[in-house]
Amino acid sequence: ASVLGAMPATDAIRAAVRALPPADEPPRVDTEAARVERGTFSLRQILYPVRWLLAVVVLTIAAETLIGLVFPALARTVLDAAGRADARVIAIATLVGVILVGVTWATGAVNVVASARAGERVLYGLRIRSYAHLQRLGLDYYERELSGRIMTRMTTDVDALSSFVQNGLSTAIIAVLTLFGVSAALLATDWELGLLIVPVIPILLVATAIFRRISSRAYTRTRELVSAVNAEFQENIAGLATTRVYRHIPVAQAEFARRSDAWVRARMDSQRAISIYFPFITFCSEAATAVVLGVGAHQVASGHLSSGTLIAFVLYLAMLFGPVQQLTTVFDAYQQAAVGLRRIRDLLLTPSSLVDAPQADSRSSDEDLPPAFRGDVRLDGVDFRYAGAERDALTGVDLTIPAGTSMALVGTTGAGKSTIVKLLARFYDPTAGSVRMDDADLRELDLHRYRSRLGVVPQEPHLFAGTVADNIAYGRPGASREKIAEAARRVGAATMIASLPGGMEFGISERGRGLSSGQRQLIALARAELVEPDLILLDEATATLDQATEAQVLAAGEALARRRTSVIVAHRLATAARADVIAVVDGGRIVELGSHDDLYAAHGPYRRLWDAGVSPDECEDSSIREPAALG
Repeated sequence: ASVLGAMPATDAIRAAVRALPPADEPPRVDTEAARVERGTFSLRQILYPVRWLLAVVVLTIAAETLIGLVFPALARTVLDAAGRADARVIAIATLVGVILVGVTWATGAVNVVASARAGERVLYGLRIRSYAHLQRLGLDYYERELSGRIMTRMTTDVDALSSFVQNGLSTAIIAVLTLFGVSAALLATDWELGLLIVPVIPILLVATAIFRRISSRAYTRTRELVSAVNAEFQENIAGLATTRVYRHIPVAQAEFARRSDAWVRARMDSQRAISIYFPFITFCSEAATAVVLGVGAHQVASGHLSSGTLIAFVLYLAMLFGPVQQLTTVFDAYQQAAVGLRRIRDLLLTPSSLVDAPQADSRSSDEDLPPAFRGDVRLDGVDFRYAGAERDALTGVDLTIPAGTSMALVGTTGAGKSTIVKLLARFYDPTAGSVRMDDADLRELDLHRYRSRLGVVPQEPHLFAGTVADNIAYGRPGASREKIAEAARRVGAATMIASLPGGMEFGISERGRGLSSGQRQLIALARAELVEPDLILLDEATATLDQATEAQVLAAGEALARRRTSVIVAHRLATAARADVIAVVDGGRIVELGSHDDLYAAHGPYRRLWDAGVSPDECEDSSIREPAALG
């Protein structure tokens, strides 16, 4: 959001979103109907685009299952033929077995490729869909949601779904087909022995139902706790310097250990259920096999059953309990996938606080820049309250900024200066009133078009890993090297960039580490210049700089704002004095408005700030609560 004139996403991402099948493409406008449509988000819906690949998977699995059911029958044939010394039947059965092994190898290879491709396509589609929706959500979502939880949705939850599609789904199909096929084969081989197995089935069903109920709760709690662990880890890594300075490492370690212990305990709950259920299935299998061998051996001895039939029945019986264990294992993967699916669905159902105009098309090419605005900005009766706040951050704000005019916002910390900038950037929409550009409400404008004509330089600009040229061209990725260099020259950043090893090719690490605050600001200003914005928003862009660097950045800012509408949140009044108009903000209201000379002569709040000789943020709130009378 802090990017100057940044697009909603890169061309590659937009192309990927366009390439998604209709059933997997997220709605672009957050209307109520769109949210209802997303409410149909289910495993069936996300598998629909890969239905033909899944059909291939099912066919190959069916073939493998049928072949597996043939081998016990072949064993029966070979053993009975050996008893009769029938070499011809033995040779034919052996040849058939070899051919079936070859077919199994071929179908297995096809199955692996098809299931892997289906899983990867689902993984790709979910990540693109989730990323696109995260790009549309307003800043309020990121202010209330932990970044670790967001990362868990984009990684662990999506991976769980992909793993289930690639492995769990095929295993479940094999297990179900094998279960029914083996049951039929047992009865067909010897129905009397088959009746001995019938009492075991309800016992297995009851045990499985109990296991599913216990493990389902454990899996759900586990996924929630791993999100908390990830969030705690990411927050502590991001604030590592502060943790060390304030000697908070033991406390942080104890809190991380506490969360990790809760996660381990939840995992152990599920493992205890597994430790009881799976051995019980094995016990049932061995007990049934022992009963069948005892009864079958007696029938073989009495001549009522052939040895080949008994061996085939035992082989089928061994295959019967395998699918039950496989289905239970698959249930683990299914539970994780179901939790992940529900969490991703909750994310996609989260409505954005910013609703784009119905006619907007945010996927237009950035090579053809939208038409320019004149730059007339107006706030009409604007009220705004942050989510969860007890009072309004802005109340009844009226401002008019003619095209090409610079306006400075001054006031104490928390007065509402940055909130006005955020509304102008349309990071938020006002609670009441309207923010207008060229007489058009921002909510009626194509958000992509508006942002394409906007430049924002915050107090701490975000630089991405890459080169200096990449960061300057972030708002216009297709810009030529000549245009990038010209943008840097116009804001006075060329000399600084030339001093870096490699110049424009200097490698910038994550968040611009390795560069000074002034260097980051100059690159950010060059980035703003490149997009040729109609409205410039400078949010305390020099607040953290020393005087020499501030002078350089101020000169660059003036070059950027020349002939453009600009709004400047001023940390120092000397900076505000350069603006055409100054607005004094206090308690979410505009308490004074005018040029430096007029406000200084008025002996009001601005004059008291100026005479104090300190920045507005260092003044007592009471100093500008009531405007002084003209004197």
